[in-house]
Amino acid sequence: MTSTGATIYRFDDFQLNPLGRELRRNGEPVELAASAFDCLVYLVEHRERPVGKDELISAVWGRTDVSDNLLAQTIVRLRRALGDAGTEQRCIKTVPRVGYRWALDTQVVQAAAEVTPPPAAAAPDAGDRRKTLPIRRSLWISLFVTLALALVYAGWQMQGNRAAKANFQFHQSAAVVLPVEVVAPDDWKWLHLGMMDMIATRLRDAKVPTESSQEVLALLKDTDDMSGARFSSYALVVHASAELSGDHWRVDLDAKSKDGRTWKAEATGSDVLVAARTASDLLLAQLGYTSSSSGLSLTGGTVQEYLQRIDAARLAGQPQTARELIDQAPPDVRNHHEITYFRASLECDEGHADVCQQQLEALLKQLPDKQENVLRGEVLTVLGTLHSNRREWAQATSALDEAIHVLQGDKNFGALATAYLSRGYLNQNLWKLEEATADLGRARVNYSLAGELVGVAKSDFAMGVLALRRSQPDAAATLLQHAYDQFVSMGMRSMLPSTLDALAYAQQMLLKFPDELATTDHFWPLDDKAKDFGFVGDDMRRELSSVRATALADNGRTAEAKALFERVLNETDAEKEPGLRAQVSKSLAALALDSGDNDRAAALAADAMTPALEEDDQRDYAEVWLTRITALQRAGKTDQARQQIVAMLAWEAGLSVKNDWTHVYALRVQAAQAWIDGHRDQSIEQLKRAMNLADKLGVPEVIVSVGQAYALALLETGHVDQAVAISGRLSAWSATDWRAAWVEARVYQALGQTDSWEKSRATAQQLAGDRTLPAASSSGEF
Repeated sequence: MTSTGATIYRFDDFQLNPLGRELRRNGEPVELAASAFDCLVYLVEHRERPVGKDELISAVWGRTDVSDNLLAQTIVRLRRALGDAGTEQRCIKTVPRVGYRWALDTQVVQAAAEVTPPPAAAAPDAGDRRKTLPIRRSLWISLFVTLALALVYAGWQMQGNRAAKANFQFHQSAAVVLPVEVVAPDDWKWLHLGMMDMIATRLRDAKVPTESSQEVLALLKDTDDMSGARFSSYALVVHASAELSGDHWRVDLDAKSKDGRTWKAEATGSDVLVAARTASDLLLAQLGYTSSSSGLSLTGGTVQEYLQRIDAARLAGQPQTARELIDQAPPDVRNHHEITYFRASLECDEGHADVCQQQLEALLKQLPDKQENVLRGEVLTVLGTLHSNRREWAQATSALDEAIHVLQGDKNFGALATAYLSRGYLNQNLWKLEEATADLGRARVNYSLAGELVGVAKSDFAMGVLALRRSQPDAAATLLQHAYDQFVSMGMRSMLPSTLDALAYAQQMLLKFPDELATTDHFWPLDDKAKDFGFVGDDMRRELSSVRATALADNGRTAEAKALFERVLNETDAEKEPGLRAQVSKSLAALALDSGDNDRAAALAADAMTPALEEDDQRDYAEVWLTRITALQRAGKTDQARQQIVAMLAWEAGLSVKNDWTHVYALRVQAAQAWIDGHRDQSIEQLKRAMNLADKLGVPEVIVSVGQAYALALLETGHVDQAVAISGRLSAWSATDWRAAWVEARVYQALGQTDSWEKSRATAQQLAGDRTLPAASSSGEF
């Protein structure tokens, strides 16, 4: 289909591209915070009229409880970025008692239209060694770290006493507390989220499994539906309201179970937090739960109120407001350990990893030994994750081991699950796959015990990704499909792109190419589908474009795939996204090899062989090295090919962690070396070993890739009977993969079966799509 071009706005020396989320001045990019950029776009798009403050806040932040002060600060920063001192208000004028208006003359232009591929599926086929998706695994790891950091926050407040025998049973489900409806002056708007989180904390105190407020807000993101309809899978949904009349507060709680039962609780008083706690306890009593935790005094200015207000600001995405609350608190409150933890968490939220780590390490030294164990465990979990991000494996292992040890003693299921999830990520990076599997299993069980269904779904996603690393694409596809269905049912749109990415890779390894392309149809074309996933940043757009390009190549649409890969490569910064750039170069090298452009294939493969690719996955590094050697060999540069063979074998021998998949490539390289040196029988023996190892792995992609090289080498050396046997081994995929079909055709040719040869060759060409088949007399590459 053809989509219209993106709208571009030009004013003064600036060019604004809303779709590409890019502002340039005289061709140079201008850095803006996300909220400032959205504010600019909204003002420019509505330049014909003044825009009210409430309207602008709702459009930019997606909620109405953002302070006018934050909006004013955003406007000031935006004016400064546009070269507007503010006093003359050349760009953005303040309209008294209304809001703001865009003042510059603005030209609207249309970018060139983009032609995207039609949704109809083409005939399925496969390329040869173009199989690894651009930075898929590194993307998953990055998301994994983000998930771990986000989930750490949810656990800090889950301390409490055991409940009395309960009448209402949750059966491994959870309660959900929705944002509070507040009828009061703007000074009390923080209760919208602050009281929501306080009520959720009160429920946890009574050992009611309750979903974290952060996850609830993620589920509600970009929707005005506060009815709780999307929480139908949860056991209990709690609606709350707080109304101020004079100096008197009334708090109402309405709870509804999945089976339609309802409960109501009401409390009044001059202190809204006391009333909220009372109403919460009344609701708990009706459910058959009690909380003996008296908590801190809830009079104004106490630690509890500050925690709730800081928490509300953080949940609302207002870190500056949260910092101001901390700075304005009395010294005894400001120095409270949980407040200190919040301050450090704000630094983590904004990507200030060094500052976050320094503050957490200082806090850890202040915590009394064997006291405040939950907080200690959470601090250690975050520190372990920060060390993992820097690949400081020993420090990460130490911190996470200690976190789990501390949290196991307190039976805090949510916090313990997060620690296991983080250590599972760490062990995956260290290729300790059995340990990673055990940790992720423990994480899932503990999330289930805590009633955190979002954590359960994220654990399933992580297990699916790990199954791919363990060479188990069948299991991965099942886990990832289940996780995707869970995310869809809960409205977790932010998790959908990475889940579809991983699922498409699993389908590719299973040689289910039509399914792979259909999976990418969920997010393609991006301009049409991005709204289904919430905000999709430029880095995610490039990643998903690479996933789409790979699926196109697998289905025989290599010209479209190459164009899309080239576009991604041109848009990717080598310093900021080295892994993505390496993976795209690797994919383009494979396409160049398929098309017979051996010199370009060798050059692209060399570009792809970066430390970033090696760190992402040693299998990818070995695969692109084999592509480079094959390209050099085909180009007649045998001396260079020999040098690369020696280097690759030395690299593989020196790996600290061995795996069979990487060793398959090493065996194929040894076969190539023997073939170059004229030792054909020795080459055949190495390919036989590679085939046996591929069969042991059981991954269809690996079996067919090795089987093609082995069978064609057998035909070249006159071992027709053995080639027939290998062709039979590949026949399960000869109707879906062009390589398997080509081997079948070549075997029929060797047997003199002309009709069968022609028929199988036609099938291979159909599956290959616009890819050119090898010469009928050529042997396979290694």
